[in-house]
Amino acid sequence: MSQPLKCSLCEEAATVHLSQVVHSKVTKVHLCEACAQKGGATDPAVFQLADALTSAVMAAPAITCPKCGFTDIDFRKRGRLGCPSCWEVFGDVLGGLLTKVQHEPEHVGRAPAGILPSGQLRRRLEAARREMEQAVTSEDFEVAARLRDEISALEQQLTPS
Repeated sequence: MSQPLKCSLCEEAATVHLSQVVHSKVTKVHLCEACAQKGGATDPAVFQLADALTSAVMAAPAITCPKCGFTDIDFRKRGRLGCPSCWEVFGDVLGGLLTKVQHEPEHVGRAPAGILPSGQLRRRLEAARREMEQAVTSEDFEVAARLRDEISALEQQLTPS
């Protein structure tokens, strides 16, 4: 005989079992009668599964921005950061997320049409410098001269007017 499921919030025997499917992901919550009443699980108009899970899973904030007071919990709730210094504070946490969202490990931001964002310009500049060193080493001076000119143009684009 299997043991009854325990409440996701307080470890009592669960009597209310809820499932939610969002974007093909199934989330299940098991609640005891008291937690179900407290969370409004018996009233479908009030109850939101995400809120029940958030209160059960979310612990105290692990990271806080010293400038704006924004926490990792705030970021998870809103999906946005509080200030520019948050990029430095939350950098390690955001690395994997940024790769998923924008296919880049660094935030590159937006730029007007026809202009590359500064992050892409910097990466191309570094690559052009490496290519130029290789061209000089292999004595391919025509390619090296073309890369020198490209490096100069990239440096001018990165220099603020």
